[in-house]
Amino acid sequence: MSAPEVVVFLRPGCHLCADALDDLDALRAQEPFTVRTVDIERDDRLHARYLERIPVIAVAGEELCDFAVDSERVLTAVRDLRERLATASGGARAAAASRPAATPAPAAAAVTARPPERRLEAVPPEPAVPAVAPRRIVAQPMSTLDATPAAALDPDEPAADPVPEVRLGVGQAERLSRYLQVLTQARKMGRATMSSQELSAHTHVNSTQIRRDLSGFGRFGKRGVGYDVEELVTKIRGILHTSQHVGIVLLGAGHLGRAIAGSDVFGDHGFEIVAVLDNDPAKIGTPIGDLPIGDVRHLGEVVREHEVVVGVIASPAKAAQGLADELVEAGVQIIFNYSGSLLRTPAEVTVHTSSPAVDLLHALYYYLA
Repeated sequence: MSAPEVVVFLRPGCHLCADALDDLDALRAQEPFTVRTVDIERDDRLHARYLERIPVIAVAGEELCDFAVDSERVLTAVRDLRERLATASGGARAAAASRPAATPAPAAAAVTARPPERRLEAVPPEPAVPAVAPRRIVAQPMSTLDATPAAALDPDEPAADPVPEVRLGVGQAERLSRYLQVLTQARKMGRATMSSQELSAHTHVNSTQIRRDLSGFGRFGKRGVGYDVEELVTKIRGILHTSQHVGIVLLGAGHLGRAIAGSDVFGDHGFEIVAVLDNDPAKIGTPIGDLPIGDVRHLGEVVREHEVVVGVIASPAKAAQGLADELVEAGVQIIFNYSGSLLRTPAEVTVHTSSPAVDLLHALYYYLA
């Protein structure tokens, strides 16, 4: 009788997957079973099905747990499968033993009789064990899937550079940006490490979700220690493609514009405000920090000269639409709108409207509910 098999769907470089393999090795001391790993990177259907859930642990076609090993469920499933395999194997042997022996044909009179040849009866294969489960692995039969040796995910091996192979979903990109904001502030405060629980407290994202978001891009952090803040800041900036220079033009040199230009809100993440423009003659030529306020009529020249990617509108609401039109005409395709006005732009232009009131409304809902 073959030993029960536990299948782990994973991808190389996933530290949660490596942890799961370690946990399964520990369980094998209590209940013997084999472990087979399946690399989801080798099958597009498996990749789409499991990328957001790895590691996924399955026994006899039933998905038992995601992200981490549920020891009790795995051991229960292994023991149940062992009993079913034993029952099926015993039934097959009993069926083979109950068959009547073949009667040899009588030998010809002129030929000396010889004992009949002993023929090996083919033992029928063990019947497949039906798996009745709430969730089934349907991508393709497990026996045909490419397997990756557990050694390929050795946690002591250095992880490859975590370059994302697929485009991030909107939710994951937003969460990674929040992690980066908190980690950047922690670095400024002199923090060397931060746990997923601390990151969760500051971002209001479940710690399991945080580990899942990060595990797809390499091995980060150590149990009992946490994440290396400097390393994780560098890695997330690479994932979000913010390691390169990003030029910003700020439109509006009023109170809000001056506050934005004088803060580290963009500079902390490698973004550079290359120009501050306004249409007020009294402001043009006066400095904001190290930058002189320029004339908004030169917007197109500024965008071309500095390869501006992002335009920030910090003007009164009545002027915002006109400034947005000028940004679009100059070729800027990302606009941050702090004016509160509802902007009309072409479909290919992305507009992010930011308002402290929105965050306040969200916070007050939970306080007042």
